Order: sequence, then structure tokens, then C-alpha cells
Amino acid sequence: MKIRLLIKDPLEAQGLKWLLTSQWNDVKVEIAEGAASADDAYLYIIDMNYIMTAEFELPPHAIWLGISSERTFQTVYKALSLKAEDILFRPFQPDRLVKQVQQIRFRWRNERTQLKGPIQQREAVVTYEDFLIGETKAETPVLLSLIAPSRLEELDHLVRELELHDFPTAFDIFPFSDFVLVVHQLKDVHVLQEAYSIFFAQWKRQSDALLTVYLHADESQNRTYRELYKKMRKYHERIFYDGYDILTIEQEGFHWRDMDPFLSPLEQRKWVEMLEKRQVAEIREWMEQDFLTLESPFPDPEMVRVRLTSILAQIRRYMTAKSLKSQKVEHDYHTVFETVIREPVMYHIIRSFLSFIAELLQSTEGIVEGKRSLADKVQERIAANYWDASWNLEGCAEELRIHKSTLSRKYAAEAGESFSVALLKTRIEEAKRLLKETDLPIAEVSHSTGFTHATYFSRRFKEETDVTPYQFRIR
Repeated sequence: MKIRLLIKDPLEAQGLKWLLTSQWNDVKVEIAEGAASADDAYLYIIDMNYIMTAEFELPPHAIWLGISSERTFQTVYKALSLKAEDILFRPFQPDRLVKQVQQIRFRWRNERTQLKGPIQQREAVVTYEDFLIGETKAETPVLLSLIAPSRLEELDHLVRELELHDFPTAFDIFPFSDFVLVVHQLKDVHVLQEAYSIFFAQWKRQSDALLTVYLHADESQNRTYRELYKKMRKYHERIFYDGYDILTIEQEGFHWRDMDPFLSPLEQRKWVEMLEKRQVAEIREWMEQDFLTLESPFPDPEMVRVRLTSILAQIRRYMTAKSLKSQKVEHDYHTVFETVIREPVMYHIIRSFLSFIAELLQSTEGIVEGKRSLADKVQERIAANYWDASWNLEGCAEELRIHKSTLSRKYAAEAGESFSVALLKTRIEEAKRLLKETDLPIAEVSHSTGFTHATYFSRRFKEETDVTPYQFRIR
């Protein structure tokens, strides 16, 4: 498409020429020095100072845009009377001019297609049914693009912009509920990639919603459109790790790696300790190391979400133990839960998760300390340290800054049982849980619950439950 510029300021004219030619490879821009007498251009961009002079005449049937520094009624009326496409008042945003030219270019492309006659017109080569239930194979090489906006309310806008964009090959657009899929006839993948780079840049200038674009070229011609659709949907799931604001071409498919989504007994124990000691820095380091350092092949995002809910279960136990039942705490907890379930990007989940934990531990520090009895404090220390075989009454007394004899006497008076009995009960209860809920060997159960030797563990377990650990597991 040829564009002629009639702009009085030569520097402005050169700037507009550079702007327009940088957007499209086959756009020709000519700077005219006088009247618009030639009629070989499709679009004219004209300084309104020319239009307002009586001797100036537009070419017959000219398509034109006006540019003016004067926001007056006379200027607007003159442009409307001469059927201008639009008038831009200085200073104007470059993307507004680009968008206007893009729409005119779309019209020019359609006119060229119609001039070639009905033989050149085509029907859609693929349908929704082909993607979802059909077995139709791609008869020619195709390039598929999956485009997902960070805000779903921008989907309609995205479809309109795709329809207007000057892609170099025939294409079909398929909007879905959370992304748009575009199918192109594949001729040159690099040319299509360049077209998408231009689209990506133009979108950024007109919307604050971010885009993620995955391009995948398929030249095999032996895959069904349904298979290609499944592959593109898997790319969409990868936004969980990639986030938004990316444009990438994917050569091959990928797979999720296996992952145990549940916390191990050692990890559960670590979380109990971190929460009890309010170790915000350690919790942040644990979360970032466990989730934000993952590398390809990634685990299935749903497994990661399950793992995060396993951590939330530990936080719920902490909240219950501390009687944290305020309306705000419950609301914040459920908000984080909903974020874990629904937020599409993992980084945002971790950020919300850490913010909630930090606020929870900080806001409850003074309240918890003021309400707890000595027996409560001892039970908390037992819950945090039962797994350590070397931890005992003396270690607890040091943590609470009280003499061990005083601690032993006061705890027995408040709780109605000795410290050693309470510690043993906690270890036996945790051993029961591990025997029923995990497949850990009995020796590992013994080690994880604070017993030095498996033989001693089995003897004490039978004394408390009347059965051996093995018998308890199988019954």
C-alpha cells in the first residue's frame, strides 16, 4: 500500500515516514512537497494547513487523514465535509496514527482480495468441531498461535485487533473462554514470527493487559487438529510458570514430570517448627527454594497447587492450636486458598502466600504470648521439637527461660501429667499417624518421631497401644 505525506514540517514528515515504514514491510511512504495532484497513492496524510487553502484540491476519491495543530470548529468541519477518515490534533500518540492506518490497510487488503475474484475467496479450513471432537488432519503445513491476555475481559478486544492485523498468510481465529487460537497457512515461519512481533508491540501501546503468545509450527501434515489443539492447551497451562508478557516460538511439545504433591513427614515437621518459632525469613526461603527455582521439565501445575494446599493445612493446624478465629484471619486464609486454586501464575500465588504468613505471624505474636498458660507454652515446644531425640525437659526449660525443676513442677500441676509423659504421648500419636498415612519403613517412623532406636520405639509403642507398630499398621 502506498501512502503520500503532505506535511509542512520536513522533520515531522520524516518522523512519520519512519514510524509507518517500521510497522509494515511492504508499505511505501512518499513525502510530497506540494499539492496532492498524483492519484497513485491509496492513503494521504495531509497537514490541515493545505486543506484550508482555497486552491488546494484532493485527488478524486482520495482516502485521507488530517493532522492539525488548531482545535477549532472550522478545522473539524472542513475535514468532515471532505470525508476525512479522521483528524489527529498535535501532539498525538503515535499508536493512534498506527491504529488508523492499520484499519485502512485492512480495508485495502479486502479490496484487493475482491478484485481477484471469487476464485481467491476461501472458506475456513478448520472448525471448532475439528479441534474438539473431529479427526480431520492438517492437509498443509500450519502455524498455530495461542494468545492469552492477563485479563479475560480483554478477549473481545484481542479478537478485533487480530482481525485487523496485517498477517502475511490466510488465517482463522477461534476465541475460547480463556485464550484465542489462530491457525495460519504456513509458508515462512520467520515472516509470521515477525508479524506477531509487530502485533505484540502494537498491543502494548494500546492496552495495559499483558499478552502471552505461544507459536507452534507443524509441518508434519499427519497430526489431527484435535491433537494440535491439545498440544496448544498444554502450552496455555505453562503460563503457570512462564507468566504473561512473553512471545515465544515452540519447536517441540513438552511433558509434565512426576511430583509427590504432599509434604513428607520431615517437611511437615519443618513447617511445624517454622510456624511455632515464627521464622518468617526461613519460611520465605523455603517457599522460594521449593517453588520458584523449578526448571523444565516442570511438574503438572495441579500437583503444585495440591502441594500448596498441603502447606495451608499446616497453617490451619497452627491457627487452630493458637485459637486464631477472628473474622479477618479467616477471610485472609480463604482468600489465599482461592488464590492457590484459581490464580494462573505461580509467582503471584507465592507472593500472596508469603504476605499472608508474614501478616499472620506478626499480628499474633503479642496476642498469643499474652494468653498462653505455661502448659500451653510447653505443649507448643513439644509439638515443635518432639522429632528431636536429644530434646528433653532441659531443652524446653532453656527455650522458655525457666529452671527445669520449676518447669517440671508447674507443668505437672497445670496439665495433670509429667513432662516426660506428655512428650511420649506426642511422639506415639505422631507415630500412629505416620503408620496409617504413609508407607515409611518402621525404622524411619521411629527416627521421624524422636526415638533413637527402632527396637526401643517398638517396645514403648506396644506399652502404650498394646500392639506392635506393624500390627497397628495392618489392622
